[in-house]
Order: sequence, then structure tokens, then C-alpha cells
Amino acid sequence: MKKLLYIGILCLLSCSLFAQKNIENTYRNPVISGDFPDPTVIRVGNDYYAAGTTSDFAPSYPLYHSKDLVNWDRIGSVFTDPPAWIKGDCWAPELFYNDGTFYVYYTARRKSDNITCIGVATTKDITKGFTDHGIIVDWGKEAIDAYINKDDDGKLYITWKAYGLDDRPIELLGSELSADGLSLVGEPFSISLPSKGWIERGDEGQCIVKHNGYYYMLYSIGGCCDFRCDYRVHVARSKSLKGDWEQYEPNPILEGGNLWNCSGHGTLVQTPDGRYFYLYHAYQTYDFDFVGRQGLLDEMLWDETTGWPYFKNGNTPTAQAPVPFEGTVQKRQYQFHDNFTTAANDQYWLWDMNLPKPEIIKGNDKMTMRVTENNNMVFRGINPKTGNYVMQTEVENTGSNLKGLAVYGNKDNLFVWGLSGSSVKLYKYVKGVKTELFSKQVDAKKVALKVQSVNARSFRFSWSADPKDWTSFPEGNSVVDGGFLPQWGKGVRVGLFVNSENGNDSGTFSYFTIDNKF
Repeated sequence: MKKLLYIGILCLLSCSLFAQKNIENTYRNPVISGDFPDPTVIRVGNDYYAAGTTSDFAPSYPLYHSKDLVNWDRIGSVFTDPPAWIKGDCWAPELFYNDGTFYVYYTARRKSDNITCIGVATTKDITKGFTDHGIIVDWGKEAIDAYINKDDDGKLYITWKAYGLDDRPIELLGSELSADGLSLVGEPFSISLPSKGWIERGDEGQCIVKHNGYYYMLYSIGGCCDFRCDYRVHVARSKSLKGDWEQYEPNPILEGGNLWNCSGHGTLVQTPDGRYFYLYHAYQTYDFDFVGRQGLLDEMLWDETTGWPYFKNGNTPTAQAPVPFEGTVQKRQYQFHDNFTTAANDQYWLWDMNLPKPEIIKGNDKMTMRVTENNNMVFRGINPKTGNYVMQTEVENTGSNLKGLAVYGNKDNLFVWGLSGSSVKLYKYVKGVKTELFSKQVDAKKVALKVQSVNARSFRFSWSADPKDWTSFPEGNSVVDGGFLPQWGKGVRVGLFVNSENGNDSGTFSYFTIDNKF
């Protein structure tokens, strides 16, 4: 009996060590959690850099750095303040590195006529932001989703999705670039013209690599951006960029699965030892568009017989896979806390480009957020990483205007849980119509506020004038439904809110924290 017990203990220990080793040699998707659509990735030496879509939020196009493709650190944004020509729809940045210069080719909507164009910006130091050079592609009704290739002869080429002129279909176009990468050269050429036999399905999000004498293009089709999506990745190849492209039909090489839905719009990056990894976006099944499209990583291989690429772990997103580099241990950041004493967390905060930019004043271990326009609001928020989280703040009870926490789809669709005069209030905004759901008088100089998200779309709200005594709405296990919150193409943001009744109204906060429940 003692011998059996001893063997059992040894087995448990060995199984535990094996499990630990297995965890340390694998990573779990997402590698960049929270709303991070249309990711781009490049390698410069042994460093990897990534960026993604921010839609109508600024700072525009977040930047990340990694040494191992699994652990990503935020290093800033392409633009702290959007270029003057931009109205919004800050989509699909594409990073490129050439001869000591970092480039980003980005999509945005032009203020003057509402047309979506592609701009370009450059920097020598990616940690210090980019200098904008304005619009590089202005094509018909819309131009989006740039991708850059440096060909064998050293020439640069750009491809993009064009909504064309009135007599042209939606298609993927290409053009040679000037040597400095800042202007088009010659006439654009078509990659996906139906007259050449191409089956067109709204193709977009393309990336192109050269392998064994072929140019291979991964591109996405289908609906991209809400709970009705069916996004998926197809592949085509050609002997030249301007040649006839052969599509791999009929099946996608990457599509949705049980855990992740609507996979697509990514970029391939090659490791120093020649392997290819695809950084792309997908919706997690249970969080879906409340959290948004998150950054996933999967390895791509090549069929030695046919030459066509395929994904190592199947045609659906990987939940868990071997780390790209031996010895990598994945780390996750579950909490975000800002006590407003330093600027370290400023890069994570976003503001809505459709509202006034909030004026921020820090000092005495607190932060005051001010809006100077009458009958308006300001919002300063971050991306939740999951659909289950708790956020909390403490706000000073001054002034009659509303200030507190917000769960934010856009300026017309949100919850606000805050103080207004001497009352704690909950408001719901749906399509711009404001409805009061709760009001309770409170006699305190400062009030703590808490919002809990349950399974992404259900919410509970709590307040306290004493940290040991919290009052909740609704009572018991009831929740408030937030199914109206997600907006097309945007994950929900959470954070701090102030409205203005007479101008120069403000809210003063002691801290902000969010605890994401993975």
C-alpha cells in the first residue's frame, strides 16, 4: 500500500511538472487582447512592431513592441492627435520599414468631403510618434487597406482596396511608389479584375509575400465588423504583381471556429529562421462585439507538393499553440490602475474624435477632466480586455453637472453612472435619447462608483460613501441589459465621463481601476 501511495505521489508530481512545462512552452490567443482590429506587424532585426485600427478614437493607431510575438508591450500611438485632414474612421494602418525609416500607410475619412483615403507618415524612432505627409491614395469613392511590398529590383509597390469610379467595380489595385515611399508612380494596375477571371467578393485586408517564385496574397472576404459577420481568409498567387492571379478555391484557409469567429485582415511576418506567422483579428464567441476584434497569432506553413500555404493548426483560430521561440512564457495583464500621479498610463487612454478633446489637469493625487463647450460631453476611456470586468473610481461631489463612469458605445449610445448635484444617477443613452434609470440623494464630499460587466452585455452599478458599505442597482441578482451598446466596427470602451451644462464644467477623480476577469 505504501509503495502504491509513493508511486501515486510521484505520478502527481510528474504530471504537475509536465503540465507546467506544457504551459510554459505554449501561448494562448489572443496575444493582444481587447479591441485591436486590422493588425499589422513587421520585424526589424529581432524586434517586432504591431499597430491596429482605432476607428473614431484617439490617440490614433496604437503601437506595440515584442521580442517573441507573444508578449506585446504598448509603446505609444502613431498619432497623439489626429492629422488636421482627418474626420474619423481611422482604420487599417500598415507598418513598413525601409532603409532606417518606419512608414505607416493608414486609412482615414477626410473632413472636407467624407471620402475615405490612404495617408502616409514616417519616423526614424517608432517610440516617438510619426510625422504625417498627408494623403497618398485618393481613389474614387473610397480607398482603404494599404499594403506595401519591396520587390526584388528594389522598387516599392502599394496595393489597396478601391471602391472605384462609377464605371469600375470594387477591386484590389496596385501602384508603384516613389523611392521615398511618399507618392504614387505611373498608372495604377488591377489585381482582382473580374475580366481576368477573378471571383470578386468584396476582397480586402490583403498582404503579399514572395515564396518559391510566386507572390502569395492572403485576403479577407465577407462581413467583417459586427455580430452578423462571416469574415474569412482566402489566398491567391501569381508569378508577378501585375500578372494574372490564381485563386485557391473554394475553401478559405482560415475561418471562424467554436471559440473565435470571423477571422481575417492580418499581416504575415517572417522570423529570422524563415517561419511565417500571421497576426490577425477575430471575435471571441462569448464576448463578441462588446470587446471587439482581438489580436490573434497563428503559424503558416507551405504544402511541399502544391506550393499553397496552410495554417499549421488547422483552418480555425488556435486556442493554444507552441510558442514561436523556445523559453517564451506568456504574461497577461489583468488589471489597469491609474492614480493620476504619473504620465505612465496616459498612452492607454482614448477620447472620442466626435466630441471635444477633454482638458486634463493633474495634481494633488487627483485628475480633473474639463469640458468647455456648453451642452456637450467628454469621454476618456480604455479598452476592456474581456466581457467580464469591474471598473471603479472615486469622484468629488462638486457642481450640478453629471460626472462619473461610462460604458461607451459612442456619444449616442452609452451608460453613465455618476454624480449630479447631490444625487447618484444612472442614465442610459440610446440613439441619442437620454433616460434616467436610477436616482438617489447622497450626502458626501466624495463618492466611490463601481460598474460590473457580466457576460459582456449585462451590468450592475454600485455606489458608496463608505468603502465598507456599498449600495447596488439593480438589487439582488438583477442586471441592466446593455445589448444596444456595440456600434459597427467598434468594441465598447469604458472610463470617465463629464457633461457640460454651462461651459467649463468638470469632474475630479481620485483614481480609475479596471479588473478584467479572464
